[in-house]
Amino acid sequence: METSDRARPSPYRHRRWLAPLAAVVALATATTLYGMGSAQAATTTLTVGTTQGPALHDDFIGLSFEAAIVAQPALSNGNLAQYMKTLGPGVARFGGNFVDTTFWTSKGEKAPSWAVTTLTPGDLKRLKTLSTDSGWKVILGVNLKHRDPARAADEAKFAQQILGSSLMAIEIGNEPNYYPNYSPSKLYSDYQAYRAAIAKTAPGVGLVAPETGSAPAAVTYLQDFAKAERAKPDLFALTTHFYPACAKSGHVSISDLLSQGFHDKIQTRADILVNAAKPLHVPAIMDEANSVSCEGQDGTSDVYASALWAVDDELMIAHTGIRGEYFHSAIAKCGAPKPFYKAYTPFCAATDADAAAGRLIPHPEYYGLLMLQQVGTGNFVPLSNPDPATLRAYAVKNGSRLRLVLDNLTDPKATGSRTVTIKLDGTYTKGDLLRLSASALTAKTGITLGGATVKSDGTFPGTTKTTITVSGSTLTLSIPAGTATLVTLNP
Repeated sequence: METSDRARPSPYRHRRWLAPLAAVVALATATTLYGMGSAQAATTTLTVGTTQGPALHDDFIGLSFEAAIVAQPALSNGNLAQYMKTLGPGVARFGGNFVDTTFWTSKGEKAPSWAVTTLTPGDLKRLKTLSTDSGWKVILGVNLKHRDPARAADEAKFAQQILGSSLMAIEIGNEPNYYPNYSPSKLYSDYQAYRAAIAKTAPGVGLVAPETGSAPAAVTYLQDFAKAERAKPDLFALTTHFYPACAKSGHVSISDLLSQGFHDKIQTRADILVNAAKPLHVPAIMDEANSVSCEGQDGTSDVYASALWAVDDELMIAHTGIRGEYFHSAIAKCGAPKPFYKAYTPFCAATDADAAAGRLIPHPEYYGLLMLQQVGTGNFVPLSNPDPATLRAYAVKNGSRLRLVLDNLTDPKATGSRTVTIKLDGTYTKGDLLRLSASALTAKTGITLGGATVKSDGTFPGTTKTTITVSGSTLTLSIPAGTATLVTLNP
């Protein structure tokens, strides 16, 4: 759970990249983004560049969970593994606020009064089942707030034994910038103690840190930690969390979610993470993130607009050089009391009984992740875009194949289709497209990707692609409002 859920002041393997966007064309006519008076041209011209950029790999997608969920049979007994498998290779991170209220024991000791959950080696076997069934790697968090390097090292030892190659890394604590009477220097000192202890019991296991939160003050913790690591880098990845807003600090609307300001706020924190990691020559990972912290904003985080936001967010995060972004998630009844239910979770359960059994159904945001999976692999190339406020656009090249993602954020109930002309980087003769769509930005059901829906067991039947006419180096398309379109072009 993001630290905003606590009482606080309000305010690899492989990975995906893309090239930045730049304005190139002046625009004239206007339509309306949901709730906004933002200008949008009747025709938008995009230009694809030729410079090969960062690689887009198949396991950028990830999910984040509270550590306490490892103790729940629903983790491995239900269809979560299938939902993960449907997204392709990925990483499941277990940490959140509850990692610091979780007590580990391999000897059957009585839990202290502060503990909400007790974890044992038997629970790690449940995690191994999930990893095996899904094919995903695991990042496992250990308690830092109640400092005990020896106990964390014991947990890491059993995790290494039980999870084997499925264990990608151990995470130290959760958002320590919110710990009382704490400091960046204290964090690094504690980290050194944990690193030394874990190296003895689980040699070779990588560590991720500092797991800082979203508040502006967290940046100091992140940057100071990274600077301290420069003398002797010994991290699997430099990590942080980020949510652009907190629901407890005021209502976050769909207009806010899809705004350029929201986008830019995420971009700024992503750049800080990448710049901090670069001198260490280790991956940068945003291993807990989502639309709105404090368990999400009802009517914003749990509707179709969040799927369009997710497509843009993940691609934008990737282009900065971040190696992975893991959306925070939950196994709980849809709409149930918070904090166990998160409005932004990519899946939820229809009833309490279904939640206990781990029988999940797709939430809107899952479709955003699924569309990202459809993009595939390759290298991002520049794509100029004169109207990023209402159209988010990305391009990726794999050999001679070019794929374009056109995320039209305008409200389908307020505007019609827009014409997009794309000046291509070469000559193409074959093309097709598929779309992410729904009846309205506020829709919670009826969402389709390529005309198909995710089944209740977590499987996806595949997409129906529409053939498009392309000849030469120019492509013109009509892009409906409130859709994300994936275009594939071949010579």
